Amino acid sequence: MSDTKISIDDFLSEEGLSYVSLDEDSISTLGSKDKYSESSSAEKELADPADKRRRSDDKASDYQTIMNMPQSSIDTYDIPIIIEYLLWHINRISKNVIDREEIIKQAFFAILTGEHILLLSRTGMAKSFLTNYIFNTFSGARVFASQASKDQTPDDYFGPYNIEEFKKGRIKHNVMGSIIEARLVFLDEFFDASDVVLRSLLSVLNERKFINGQEQIDASVHTAIATANYMRLNEVTEAVLDRFTYKAIIPETTNSYSQLLIDKTYSVTMGNPEFSDKKMHFDQIIYLNNIIKNKNKDLQIEIPDTVYFMKNIIVNRFVGEMRKYDSKFFISPRKLAKLSDFIRANALLNKRFEVELEDLADMHLALCTLNNYVSVKNKDKSERDIYLDIYRQTLNHFNITGGIQQVEFLLNARSILCEMQKNPNKEVVLQRKGLLDNIFGMILKIFPSRGEQNKEEITPELLRKSIFELEPDVSEISELKDGILKEFKDL
Repeated sequence: MSDTKISIDDFLSEEGLSYVSLDEDSISTLGSKDKYSESSSAEKELADPADKRRRSDDKASDYQTIMNMPQSSIDTYDIPIIIEYLLWHINRISKNVIDREEIIKQAFFAILTGEHILLLSRTGMAKSFLTNYIFNTFSGARVFASQASKDQTPDDYFGPYNIEEFKKGRIKHNVMGSIIEARLVFLDEFFDASDVVLRSLLSVLNERKFINGQEQIDASVHTAIATANYMRLNEVTEAVLDRFTYKAIIPETTNSYSQLLIDKTYSVTMGNPEFSDKKMHFDQIIYLNNIIKNKNKDLQIEIPDTVYFMKNIIVNRFVGEMRKYDSKFFISPRKLAKLSDFIRANALLNKRFEVELEDLADMHLALCTLNNYVSVKNKDKSERDIYLDIYRQTLNHFNITGGIQQVEFLLNARSILCEMQKNPNKEVVLQRKGLLDNIFGMILKIFPSRGEQNKEEITPELLRKSIFELEPDVSEISELKDGILKEFKDL
């Protein structure tokens, strides 16, 4: 595993391209419809060093390029400009919906990662107001909105039965205009829906399929925002809740200055969202989502094994701490797996193609229910507070004890042993300069007494011996060490 880290800025500059930061004045020039010509697409510029035109010489064309492009030109998007524009919208909404910065950020992460978000609060806390602001950031995406009630049936969401098909003995729905065709979904008063309706939504929200006996239809749903004034728990609602990777409780605003800002905003808007005429085409979100999900074969965001390992340790410690307050606290394997999408999205928003340990600091946005206090009476500690405490304590402990270096060594050694296991010619593997330099430097850091060791003397036996002699001060590193020794005992 290489230690080399590259940002989007570095990646572009290596190919002679430039990065343009957008300010509010610049944003006003965005919005016109344009395309790159085939020979100047962003992807081809990245792939072809011979074509090193610096588009910053004409900023107007930079800004116009990404707006309102049709699906056919999706491979021509400029990633840094899309990201800057997305961040501008997040900031714009945060200025108009007061004291909701983290929830707004959480909602946009849900959209970037193709997940769903549940917003809980008492009545009159502007949940619908916020949802309208967020969804109206985009053009080119169908929106389905429904206010749930006990009297609704699945037909209210999936369309009525097709009478002509019914006469022929086939049960099919007329899905035109239904949730199945929508990219963005707003489910208001979510828990007022019956269990029958909630159960029918399970496959649409997770597998993106409408399943009704022999009738199976692919759903276009990308992200749903559900809002509720209360939460009811049973077997059905627990399964539905797990489909919402992101959750937040919207708190009351008691800060005097924030209340003043709300008054000032209301005097201008009269409670109606102010929509920007500079919307982002939703194809741009799909493009970023494909990169985040590693579906783009040319651009992928790497997660080093060390980050994976530390992510799991921090999550396990967080769950252990939360169970001191709630013995039934649980993070499903489905949600754990989706945390990787979040940290890739966080790296991309920070203009990097590689995830770093610092990205784990923001993981509370996906892992925790925001504004959920473990001590409801005193409101002295929230899930977010507990997570950030665990994150800081864990990294401090690992840094003080040299645990990060030990983890990097063990995981690099494992990578080499994996290659040796696949390649019978082990000497060829060891002759790869990058691998050899990397592991050699780590061995010298952890075992300074081996200063006279030659790179050429590194063998599978030496690697196993080094792993065996490692004396971790952290239990999770001991588990990693024992697992590697067991995995490669026959090599």
